Amino acid sequence: RSIDTMNQDKRPLLLYFYLGASTFVQKDIQIIEEKCRVRAFNFHAKSKWTTPLLALKQFYFIVFYLFKTRGYVCQFAGYHTVLPVVFSKIFGKKSLIISGGTDCHAFPTIGYGNLQKPLLKQATIFSFRNANYISPKHETLWFHRYTYDKSGAPAQGISHFIPRIKTRHLSIPNGYDDGRFFRSAQPEKQASFATVTSGLNYKFQAQLKGIDLILEAATALPNAHFIIIGIGKGQIPLSAPSNIDFIEPCSPSELRVHLNKTQFYLQLSLAEGFPNALCEAMLCECIPIGSSVFSIPEIIGDTGYVLQERSPAGLVKLLQQIIDHPVDPTAGLKARQRIMDNYPLEKRKIALQGLIDDLFFNSQ
Repeated sequence: RSIDTMNQDKRPLLLYFYLGASTFVQKDIQIIEEKCRVRAFNFHAKSKWTTPLLALKQFYFIVFYLFKTRGYVCQFAGYHTVLPVVFSKIFGKKSLIISGGTDCHAFPTIGYGNLQKPLLKQATIFSFRNANYISPKHETLWFHRYTYDKSGAPAQGISHFIPRIKTRHLSIPNGYDDGRFFRSAQPEKQASFATVTSGLNYKFQAQLKGIDLILEAATALPNAHFIIIGIGKGQIPLSAPSNIDFIEPCSPSELRVHLNKTQFYLQLSLAEGFPNALCEAMLCECIPIGSSVFSIPEIIGDTGYVLQERSPAGLVKLLQQIIDHPVDPTAGLKARQRIMDNYPLEKRKIALQGLIDDLFFNSQ
């Protein structure tokens, strides 16, 4: 090994716990690795019955590095954050939870959110109360006055569900590399609308991501073209009209190709933390249309359209108005520029590395 490699090996160590190797997890690990060494543990339970076994493996993982690490960084709160928080309390370590959405939401009518499951709710609340710091992806995950749909009213967010919580927090939005997502072709069809979903394998997913609204809008607007990306085999709704193309889950480069084919992007979720797909679509110069929830209106700003209430008729009316009026030829460029100006990857890197320094290396 080179001298540089040996010196790097002497850098402080952090343990990182996550629920799945998503792109934002990979980006955060890369950001943190610029400051220190990272040992990561994937707490992805294929079924609820495997959770105790994963917790046991996590226990031994933490014990092995106990006297080598400065502390623990966790993506989202849940079962996987209980042990890191407990060990940080007992052994004088530090713990940071990066909250992202489902750990801050409660939608009883569709059973969505950590707080809808009794044991997971207790694990989430315990972790938030006892962590040293929480870093939501957006300030609305700390508190949000919810008006989009009665299923989430009157409010959402950590401080709403955990009154008098004393844990410090700092909101740091996601960041994006504008070199990975861009427009290289004109839309193949005017009045074309795309959306991305993680699939319909969960019973609440269609309503959570607004897919049910899009199905109704497509039926009412037969001359418009819709693309739903991320639908696996066997998940296509039987009632889907013929003007919807369903695309299976794809790589980021393939996603960019599909987004380049469309003129508008739909993010009609009931709840979001900080939606990557919306920001990536805007970087591809898709004109955004989003629901009035959490970070979405701020992300869109004045570059697109916001649906104020969850309503199939309201969505059809909005889309018909958009179709009937000429589109500003610079609208897509403005959407791209908004993401570049407000949410560059470098901005998240500076803020997250600053928080890591203050919490793990500069605090007493």
